Amino acid sequence: MKKIRNRNSEGFAVLELMVVIAIIGVLASIAMPQYLIHRGKVQAVHCLANRRNIEMVERCYFLDHNIPSLKIDDLYKCPCGGEYVWLISVPDAPGYPKVGCSVHYAYLPPSQEEETLFSSDFEDMDDLTPLKRKWEIRDGNLLPLKGGEHRIAFGDKGWTDYEMKVNATLSSGKGYGIYYRSDGNKKNSGYCFQYDPGYGKGAFLVREVVNGKEKKPFQRVKIPDGFPVFNQSHEIAVSVEDDHHVIKIDGETILDFYDDTYPSGSTGLRSWGKSKVSFENVTVRELD
Repeated sequence: MKKIRNRNSEGFAVLELMVVIAIIGVLASIAMPQYLIHRGKVQAVHCLANRRNIEMVERCYFLDHNIPSLKIDDLYKCPCGGEYVWLISVPDAPGYPKVGCSVHYAYLPPSQEEETLFSSDFEDMDDLTPLKRKWEIRDGNLLPLKGGEHRIAFGDKGWTDYEMKVNATLSSGKGYGIYYRSDGNKKNSGYCFQYDPGYGKGAFLVREVVNGKEKKPFQRVKIPDGFPVFNQSHEIAVSVEDDHHVIKIDGETILDFYDDTYPSGSTGLRSWGKSKVSFENVTVRELD
């Protein structure tokens, strides 16, 4: 009499194995970006802690010996391989001591020779005017609370020719914006530069905003391949003189154009969707 063999006892069929492998691949594709984002945040916090410790050691040394040391212990190393450099090393200079990182950057106060219209190290909400939703100060950073459209304004509506610089780190989400030559109202009008990885395949762009409503971008450039969009601080500089606009990221010009729709106005920041972004230090200086 022939024995009947149970198919289930023969283990997985090739098709079943392929389905299992496909499921594992999908789960990995979901988990890996989240892991990389989390790791980037941890590395950035670690680097910031290192710089703060180096500055504290230098401060203590100067208090004890009345001369600067300017040594950086080998114990402190950027987890991303960045190099630590002294940004402010003279005890008489405002902000001494100050250490920067070649990967995570750091804020450098403006020269005393520059005419500063506005500056904030985001230690408090003084002179900052929230226009939409809530913002908070945390460890010297300005952050929008939770998701949704956030807007905040600062400065004088009568400003004309100036340069605004701010350091910003996008952890996740579709991006953030910088208002300039804006009227500072809740339904504000003016220009808005957008650091916008959520636009198409990612773009740096400028829109006109009218009564709080955005028009289509009239200036746009694709985010370069390999550009570190997330979990890295970038210095955004927006300068406008007469009808000439120049926008730089980390000192490199990305947009240079002419438009005279808005001749004057204050500055501000925005975020949208579920973007997680932190702003560190802002300065606005008058152009000669």
